[in-house]
Parts: sequence; structure tokens; C-alpha cells
Amino acid sequence: MSNCEQKIKTLVDIVYNFKPGSQLKNFIGSARFPNFKGLEKDSEIKFDFPFTAVVGANGSGKSSVLHALHGMPEGESTAVYWFSTELDPIEAKRNNPPRYIYSHWHEEYKNYVETRKARVYSTVRKYEYWEPTKATKGDGMASMPSGKYSRKDQDRWNPVVRQVVNLNMRSVVGAFDRAFSYGLPLSDLRKKHAEMKAGAKRIKRVLREGIESWHVSGGPERVFENRVLSNEEVSWISCILGREYKSAYYLRHSLYSGQKSEDVSVVFDRGIEYSEAFAGSGEVSVVEIVVNVLSADDYALVLIDEPETSLHPGAQRELLSFLLEQIKRKKLQVVVSTHSMEFLSGLPDKAIKVVEAQDNGKSIILNECSPYVALNRLGKKTGKKAIYVEDVLAKVLVEHALSAMDHGEVEACEVVVAPGGANEILCYQVPGHIISGSDCYVLLDGDQRNVHEFTKPSSIPDSQSHQFGGIILAEVGVNPKFSLSGGNNPKGTQKEKIEKQKEYLEWVGKRLRYLPCQYPEEFFLEEIFGIAPGSFQDSDAAKLGLRKQLPSSLGPGEEAVALKVYLDNIPESNATFVEIRRQIREWLG
Repeated sequence: MSNCEQKIKTLVDIVYNFKPGSQLKNFIGSARFPNFKGLEKDSEIKFDFPFTAVVGANGSGKSSVLHALHGMPEGESTAVYWFSTELDPIEAKRNNPPRYIYSHWHEEYKNYVETRKARVYSTVRKYEYWEPTKATKGDGMASMPSGKYSRKDQDRWNPVVRQVVNLNMRSVVGAFDRAFSYGLPLSDLRKKHAEMKAGAKRIKRVLREGIESWHVSGGPERVFENRVLSNEEVSWISCILGREYKSAYYLRHSLYSGQKSEDVSVVFDRGIEYSEAFAGSGEVSVVEIVVNVLSADDYALVLIDEPETSLHPGAQRELLSFLLEQIKRKKLQVVVSTHSMEFLSGLPDKAIKVVEAQDNGKSIILNECSPYVALNRLGKKTGKKAIYVEDVLAKVLVEHALSAMDHGEVEACEVVVAPGGANEILCYQVPGHIISGSDCYVLLDGDQRNVHEFTKPSSIPDSQSHQFGGIILAEVGVNPKFSLSGGNNPKGTQKEKIEKQKEYLEWVGKRLRYLPCQYPEEFFLEEIFGIAPGSFQDSDAAKLGLRKQLPSSLGPGEEAVALKVYLDNIPESNATFVEIRRQIREWLG
């Protein structure tokens, strides 16, 4: 298991035991939606874990859940995101207004209390807003308790008090890119370049001179924040992106001509300096998340819409680790909406919520789901056979072997990195694939192989079916985690477990195979750099050995790109490529 995966596992175990109260102050425990956007009447989402991943297809309503959460605390309003227009009018009846009811922990009351927020339109002021309203039995709310408590009126509990940090990563664009796209038209490139150069000149002066305020001809403020990122911020950015940054300037401004709103410019120093104009969009996204989350108050509510935007899988996993670490340190409540497996793998099922559209156009919320079943339910099926591998280098190797196959065969396959390593795949992911019935296969590194062939369940008499667990442990190397019905019938539970073990053995017998090399690094070291097999005692040592052979300036994502180039010099007839293609053709039937 890699360091990142071990960190995620350890952090999940720690925050799993956090409880509302002193550890999770003002924690939001659930939300019900009697009438809210496209959600089915009385849909409910439960927050049973400090980190929640809301998964849903585009248009299903997962962002709507985040919009509601943003509007829940004192001083916030859902009208920021949802308001009536001529194109999309909100039809509101007096007895059925758009509304939601959410529970939040009240430390003095020592329990959850519910607040109801409903949309109100002011005919006098001509605007709409959301306000807390009295508790109503029609919405299934409990009667107000007697006694005096803070934040309690006679007929309602007032909204929870907590800071909200809200980030929509799809809209995070560096200042250069936004100004370039929305300033002067590209048809006049000379004027466009002059406009951008003038803005860059102003930005450079502001950064170098530490200017904290800038007005043009008495106009509005154009500089909103100008500073050098702290060592802690730079350290986390380096960790998430997998490359070493010495320092970075951070500037929120509107210094480009025609810039209507504040955007961010970042000047990175990695031995050479470059701005966000030359940085990847993922770098700017990570800076925004790190800066905002580290500056958040303790116990803040952090909402991030599609944090995976522009990030490679390894960076997504490191970002998940960062967010879990901040939950541990600052007792945050973090809710993300995502389409990415990288933000689901390793989380408890109760942390994963699925927003699923129904035939009637409304969406329901499923409150507990495994990562693999969740994405499968959302149609994460491409019509291709998914081949899961352990890491990016295995993906590079298998995809290169595939490239020599017939075009139709190549198009029928999709090589996917399954986060978490072999143990995670075998323990948790394979049982999930069995439940979902997904048409997929697993190709692990050769060092995971224990036997040449798996035992066929049909060869085991019913009288010896209790041996299935031991056979799986000996042959596959794990004790898989199955979802069992539970209850007070031990014999029934044991029978169900044996049936699951039988299904598991049948599945791996057909769909689990191993690379014809100990690990991808061994193949690259031998075939590209001439280092004999067996020169390294394990995969970690081989990873380090391979890294030393590659230019030190390459980041994790860049290493894979460089190796793809090297692979072009290895003949298609290489024995490893031939065996990989043979195995995949067997699966394709």
C-alpha cells in the first residue's frame, strides 16, 4: 500500500470516531427536501461521517444539495443560486413554498434540532430570499421543547452558526485565461496581446512592490489580496501535485483591462518562475482549495463542487488525504460533489450519497453505497470491458500492449487505475463489482500471484463449503469484505457468507489475472535501462530505482508520459506484450 493510501486509511479510521458535539461543533446531521428544485418530495440526505461525497450524473441534482447546504447557516441564503427568472420561473404556492428542513447539533440541548428554511419573495423590495420559519407538523417536525436554550425562539430553532467555505472548481480559472478569453476579440490578435501584456506589467509591479491597493483614475479597487504563500500552503500544494515548489506569490485582482470580477494569479517558483498563464489549470485549482481550506475557521462547513477538475488521479487521492487531515485537525465538515472514483475509494459506505434521476424527472437520494456500486448505478458503464490495474505505470504498460491489437479490440477495452492497491481491489472492489454485475476484469502485478490457477467452487463438496474462506485467503491473499444481511440468525448469516465466498471464487477464477512481470517498474528497468530482473527486492525499491533512471525534473504525471515515449522503442513482439494481449483476447472471447 502506498504512503498516500495508508494515510487515507489511517485518517478515515480516526475521523470515523468523531461525534457531534465537542469534536464536530454545530454539525449538520441531515436535510429533508419537501419541495426543493428537482429532488423527489421529502428526499432526505444524512450526514453520518465528517467527509461526504455526493455522487450523481450531470443534471441529477447533486449541486442542488450543495446549494442548499450553503444556504443553511445564519446569514446565508440559497437565493444566491436559485431564483426565479422569466426562463425558469419558480412556481411557489403559499401552502407549499420551496423549502428544506435540516438538523444540526445543539450542544446545550445535547441533541439534534431542526431548522426550516423557506423561500420568500418581497413584493416591496422586489427580491427573493430564504428565511427560517416556524416548525411545522406538516413537514414532520417535532414540537418545540420547553425551556430556554440559545438560538431558540418560541416557535422555531434559528439557523446554525458556522462559517461556510464554498468552492466550485469548474469555475476556478486563472486571471490570465479568463481575461484572454473574455477581453478583446481574438480576431485582433495584436490588440489582444497588447491588452494582456499591459495587464501582466501591472501584475508584476504589484507583486514585486507588495502593493496592496490599486485604483485606476479613481475607479474601484483592483487588488484584493497580495501575499507570498506560507510554507504550510506551499508544502501542501507540493504534496498534492507531487512536485516541489520553493515558493509562490498569490494575488486576487482585476488588473487586466476589461476584467469585471476578481480572479487569481499565482506565480510559482520551482527553480524557475512562471505564472498561471503557463501553469496547468490543476495547479491553480489546488492553490485555491489549499488556501481556502487552511484559512477556514475550526468547525467550518466546506463545500467543494467537483474537486477532481483538472487533476490527475494521484493528485486527487492526495487532495482527499489533505481534506481528511484538515477534518482531523480543524474538525471541519466537508461535502464534495464528484464523478470520480478517486474521491470515493476507501471511504465508508455511509459517506457516499447517490443522487439518482428517476423516470418522472425527479431525483432520489441513496444514503449508503459502496464506491463501485455507486458509480455503476450512475451509468458509469462505457459499453467497454473495464480492465482494472493497480497504478498508472501498469496502465501505461497494458495500454501500450493493447495498441498493437485490432482497432475493434482496442475500442472494446478501457484500462482503469483502481485506487488503493491490490488489497483494496481484492477486499472491497471485487465484492462491489460482483453486486453491481459490472463487466470488468482485474489485472494485478505479478508479485500478487499465489497460485497458477484458482480452485473451482464446483470442485468443493457442500460438506466442505466452510473451507471457502481459507481457500480464498491462501489463493487470493485476502479476506474479502462482504455486505451481509445481518440480523439475529447466525446460521443464516453464515450460509449467506459461504454463498458470497463461492461467488467470489467463481469471479476471480474468470476475471482475475496477473501481469507476466513482478511489477511494471521491473519491466521498464529491464527493457529500457538494461537492469536485470530481481535487482530490487520489492516494488517500492523498484519504484525508487526507476525514478533514479528518469530525469529528476519530472513530476509523477510526467514520468508516465516519458515512459510512454520509451515504450515506442520496444518491439511489439516483446514476450510481456504478447502475454498481455493473449490474456485480454481471452477475456474478449
